[in-house]
Amino acid sequence: MKRVELKDVSKSYDGKTKVIKEINVDINQGEFFVLVGPSGCGKSTMLRMIAGLEEVSNGSLYIGEELANKLAPSQRNLSMVFQNYALYPHLSVQQNITFGLHTKKISKQEQKKRCLEAAEMLGLSELLSRKPRQLSGGQRQRVALARAIVTHAPICLMDEPLSNLDAKLRAKMRSEIRQIQRKLGITMIYVTHDQTEAMTMADRMMILHNGEVQQIGKPLEIYNQPVNTFVASFIGSPPMNLADCIVEADAIKVDDNRSILLNKHVTNLFHKGDEVTLGVRPEHIQIAKNGNMSFFADVVNVEVLGTETLITFGVGNGQWIAKWHGQWNIDIGERVPLYIDENDIYLFEKDSGVCRWHQQKKEQQSTLKEAIL
Repeated sequence: MKRVELKDVSKSYDGKTKVIKEINVDINQGEFFVLVGPSGCGKSTMLRMIAGLEEVSNGSLYIGEELANKLAPSQRNLSMVFQNYALYPHLSVQQNITFGLHTKKISKQEQKKRCLEAAEMLGLSELLSRKPRQLSGGQRQRVALARAIVTHAPICLMDEPLSNLDAKLRAKMRSEIRQIQRKLGITMIYVTHDQTEAMTMADRMMILHNGEVQQIGKPLEIYNQPVNTFVASFIGSPPMNLADCIVEADAIKVDDNRSILLNKHVTNLFHKGDEVTLGVRPEHIQIAKNGNMSFFADVVNVEVLGTETLITFGVGNGQWIAKWHGQWNIDIGERVPLYIDENDIYLFEKDSGVCRWHQQKKEQQSTLKEAIL
């Protein structure tokens, strides 16, 4: 197994405009590390720099303990699975899986042994004689994965490998890829624009936006403690509800008719009259009970999904979505009393988008933990 480290890595095609800006990250041995972000954020470019398919403009790239900036792709001892599978149509499944092993001077007997092991692991044993055109999308994806596995490379790179599959097959392949990575213990770097894939597969993940790192951490850490409004709105399905608000003496004013009461500790982080962005996760918007109520809101849409119901409300100048467990019979146009606990509220600086309250809570929890220890 090998680790991968990027130190102040940047990428520029014209020498001026940076599409990747000073990336610093240490990807541990045996880790499933996910690069996630919207299209055009630079995640595939970063993966291609690690693979050696793009040059590093500035900074240092280490694979293991070796500086890899000038190493050819064949010298980096890694494998890669592409978005379009890149299978040879005139070769059989077995030939596709073992293609390239002869350049490593591996005997035919060893090639066959590795092929059969990978095929059994991925459920391809009955398909070895077929051509790619005779396979389904999921089967082609397995062949591409098997081709990466048989190299026995300690690092595997994956560039949106599931984007061409339907939703059900994607969910199945997510589980299979994660199980294979754990079984083999390889270091896997996985690119996706799908935050569900990132949340369910990653040991750690990096959020990229416009070529800049927004946040690095474990999925639940990023979900529960987003550093800014971009991360908060990108991670989560449905995404976090956001609204521009004004700080009052003991509350956050959403619009002329609605406000949410907060304690002094929270409001003291800002000054009265400050403009902030309020954030609330859909699952934290509750039906008001026992006299606890934040405000009324009018229902504009209802989606019953079976195990949960998504209710869309008009709030401020926009719309918020609440996610409630079970099947709710609520009519469009109905006015509903809502409650939001102050501990479930995120407050972001309006100009910078930085989350101040949760950052301070994190620091306080760290201080309290140190005091207890």
